[in-house]
Amino acid sequence: MTVEGDAHTPFDRLAKNALSDVFDFWRQSYPEISGGQAFPPLTGGVYSVDDKNITRADLKNGCLKEEPKAIVDNAFFCEVDDSIVYDRVGFIPDLVQKYGQFFVALLFGHEVGHAIQDRLGSIDDLPSIAKETQADCAAGAFTAWALDLKAPHWRVSTTELEKVLVGYIQLRDPDPHSPTDAGTHGNGFDRLSALDAGITSGVKACYATSWADRAFTERPFVSGSDYENNGNEPEDEVLNAGSQDQGGGGLQPDLNAFWQQAAQSIGKPWSNVKIAEASHPPCMAGTASEFGYCPSDNTVYYSKDIADQAYKYGDYALGTLFVYGWGMAVRKQLFDRPLNNSDALIAASCYAGAYSQSINVDTPAPSRTFTLSPADMDEATAAVLTMVGDPLAYGARGTSSLDRIDAFVKGYFGGLKGC
Repeated sequence: MTVEGDAHTPFDRLAKNALSDVFDFWRQSYPEISGGQAFPPLTGGVYSVDDKNITRADLKNGCLKEEPKAIVDNAFFCEVDDSIVYDRVGFIPDLVQKYGQFFVALLFGHEVGHAIQDRLGSIDDLPSIAKETQADCAAGAFTAWALDLKAPHWRVSTTELEKVLVGYIQLRDPDPHSPTDAGTHGNGFDRLSALDAGITSGVKACYATSWADRAFTERPFVSGSDYENNGNEPEDEVLNAGSQDQGGGGLQPDLNAFWQQAAQSIGKPWSNVKIAEASHPPCMAGTASEFGYCPSDNTVYYSKDIADQAYKYGDYALGTLFVYGWGMAVRKQLFDRPLNNSDALIAASCYAGAYSQSINVDTPAPSRTFTLSPADMDEATAAVLTMVGDPLAYGARGTSSLDRIDAFVKGYFGGLKGC
């Protein structure tokens, strides 16, 4: 592959391998969404740029000619001359170093996704957040192809992909704002759920006309104080199971209210779940777990150490671990099913998604008092990817981060009926 400005760095080699495979994928897949037409190759080529030493040759690119600084810490599809441009130094190579080499394949899977939009004539018709997440979906479809061992240059395992997904969250909008704003890319949940859609459903789902009607969760902060603390309530409030007027954060009473209503809807009783601090859940002796549900006394136990670890991601990352505990209680109380296998963790992931959707609103529902802040869906996503499967919490139980995210997304968009 010819790359303008190729410096033959390790990152350039990765980029060429990634783009070569992504182009192979689209040569096979494009006819599925184009009425049988072949994939038209880029007419403007590919540019490798050092943002600290932009050359005259670099400025031949249509977008760099208009705005040279656009390349800093960036990679993009240039609609002006049908090219792809990437910065071979700094931020992006650092992310690849930290989160794994397949990160660069996802990155270019996304950018070529924009080239596909251009070829289909939709790139200027979609709102920004729909355009960006559709490209995430395209990256997901390519990922599924790579996971099926069809990519000549990549052999990515689910373990490697888990690490990459954590990195992909870093591409979210840095500050929550309205999904209708120009330039909006989506929060971490919006972007990973779109990636998941591509992995599970393929290119036809990604480029369906209905994508523009997809629901998105990003929303802006509504108060200065919420913005200043990133929507986080103090950790001691998250760990206080009292109501908000009793000094608690309000999560645990709301969880009981939600599941009380759900149980009543199927004619079953619900016994309110409690929480308690302990070094280990008493029903999990012999394990490393410091966070889990014990059915014998209907209690979710947590250690302060793991609570502190989860809270570093934000208040609802810690909250999500409690939400999973309630999910385990649902599985026991309402269905009397085992709690120690992969099915239990997948079910709890789905329930967590359904519950999160019910509180990701500006105004709580009748008989409910708790809502999420704009940053909380990203915190939940981080928890599902990293904390939930940790042996100190619920443990992976044979599931991957992708399995849990897929179930969480299914619950969020499909509700309890989808679980």
